[in-house]
Amino acid sequence: MVALIDSGLDYNHPDLFDNVWSAPAPFTVNIAGRDITCPAGTHGFNAIALTCDPMDDFGHGTAMAGIIGASGNNGTGVSGVNWTAGLLPIKFIDAAGVGSYGDAIRAIDFAIQISDVFGGPANVRVILASWRGMAPSVALADAVERANAHDMLLVAAAGNDGVDIDTAPVYPAGFDSTNVLANPSLLI
Repeated sequence: MVALIDSGLDYNHPDLFDNVWSAPAPFTVNIAGRDITCPAGTHGFNAIALTCDPMDDFGHGTAMAGIIGASGNNGTGVSGVNWTAGLLPIKFIDAAGVGSYGDAIRAIDFAIQISDVFGGPANVRVILASWRGMAPSVALADAVERANAHDMLLVAAAGNDGVDIDTAPVYPAGFDSTNVLANPSLLI
């Protein structure tokens, strides 16, 4: 399962809906000290509104999901790298394309908790973080380490600018954690 921490995902998209996670039963998670109960059939999480609806209103998350796991050989749209990849959308970027570290941390915590709650049907192994922040954050670094402790690889965007992130770090790509893989061509 790939957790897409981004602007959400259009879970009704004809190339994606077969691969979008759907909760097999109601569940409760604790995010930022608040219990949130989601019904069966929920497709992910909105870390901005703290709701169970990750619908994309910006488009970036849906585009990233298409690259990863759009169904193939169906005569519709595009084909993803893995036609059967499980996609768990977690929205932390709003309609204006803006997200906060606080909401990103809540998104990572959701990925960890949903994997703990459901295991097999929601066994998150990869977190896609196709975004970047310019300032270091101890709290975000701690969340990345929590994901590491749950054996989750975090694939982070390093940017499209041709900037050496060793001298001008961006985050989470710039964190020195064994579970961070930075991809310079991932940010669109």
